[in-house]
Amino acid sequence: MPVLGDIFGADRRRPTLHEMELAKTLGPIYERKLLDIHLTIVAGGRLAAECNDEQRWARALAGPTLKFREITGSGLFTARTRDPLWAQARHILDPGFAQGALRVYHEAMTSVADDLVASWTADTVVDVHRAMTDATLEVIARAGFSRDLGLFSEAGPQPEVADLLQTLATVLSWASESSNDLPVIGPIRGAWQRRSFAGGLDRVRDYVDGIVADRVAGREPERDDLLGLMLNSADPETGEMLPHDNIRDQVLTFLVAGHETTAALLETVVWYLARHPDLAARVRAEAGMRGFDYAGVAGMKFTRSVLNEALRLWPAVPAYFRTARVDQQLGGYDIPAGHTVLVHALSSQRDTDVWGDDAATFRPDRWEAKALREFPDRFFTPFGTGPRACIGRAFAMQESALMISRLADAFDLAFADPADDARSAPEMRERGTLRPAPYRLTCTARTPVTAHDRPR
Repeated sequence: MPVLGDIFGADRRRPTLHEMELAKTLGPIYERKLLDIHLTIVAGGRLAAECNDEQRWARALAGPTLKFREITGSGLFTARTRDPLWAQARHILDPGFAQGALRVYHEAMTSVADDLVASWTADTVVDVHRAMTDATLEVIARAGFSRDLGLFSEAGPQPEVADLLQTLATVLSWASESSNDLPVIGPIRGAWQRRSFAGGLDRVRDYVDGIVADRVAGREPERDDLLGLMLNSADPETGEMLPHDNIRDQVLTFLVAGHETTAALLETVVWYLARHPDLAARVRAEAGMRGFDYAGVAGMKFTRSVLNEALRLWPAVPAYFRTARVDQQLGGYDIPAGHTVLVHALSSQRDTDVWGDDAATFRPDRWEAKALREFPDRFFTPFGTGPRACIGRAFAMQESALMISRLADAFDLAFADPADDARSAPEMRERGTLRPAPYRLTCTARTPVTAHDRPR
């Protein structure tokens, strides 16, 4: 339609999945008109790689990421690059994600893995969505803030934590759907939805403020964790400390981004292990050889190939925006400086031109060093790109490798719903991130092939 353009072709509930289907027909770059907005979609691996050139392109804060600022303010994920607090926080927090720090966090990760395995032993049928949400929240809380949220305790979580879970679920759905609202409807719907979660969000902020206040007042001992790093460290370049309101934003960022994206990855990988018992057996065998201490998990090559393949096919952040710094051409399109494009990672990471004819197939062996040489132009950016790449990517991969290997070691996994056995890939849903639709597993305990009590 001349005025409305393709506005009725937008799918507010599954926008990036819908775009993936369009890209199969429209190609590696195309334009959609939504009212007076001309949106350029980049869906091919080579063109997407061009958009990651930091000399020609910059990160753009738009879409669901912009909506997340409702929760996380100027945290690392949602701060604007020009905000001086972004650079300050990054300088202070970088050491908290170095190898030495990860060795310290491994103990907290292991305690959560123990709780997760114990909870699955007690339940013959498992809600994987809930289990992975609980596990990843507990990891960031215990490793980052030395707090046990009680998500695996018999008594259950405290009311504030239950508020956190409910508010996060509501805001994540709102962030995804409202990003694709019509310009007139969006503000109206947004105002109504904000009221629905405003009280919960206030309580979540109060809870986080309490965590910070307890540490500052000495009601909790000093800890070698992310919160301690933020409270006690100055920016090595400016000598300035982070203000407490920004520390709150960072804590909320780790709770939101640090759990949701990793939970999406774990949920996806567990689905594939249940669908392919031969892959689960290989993960189990690798665990038997390496063990579960820090070095053992860090060296799990096949397990990390499984994780990478899940991230390639189903990135938790399936698309991101980039703004042209200079006038340029991209795939035959004239792109003026200041124009923003959507890099559709979900399509670009499945591009047969850069990943081969079987790009849509889950095949972890493509990540072996020899096999990777077949794909010199491969596109793979599940953790973002440039200076704004995810600070916690090594943390997330270590956590995920530990959880997946422990589960494969402890259980034979089978779908509780026979319909899942008939699928070649998980059914995916969008709520800010891309995650499998909730599914259940039947877990049969097995005799572990590795000693859980070996030194960590």
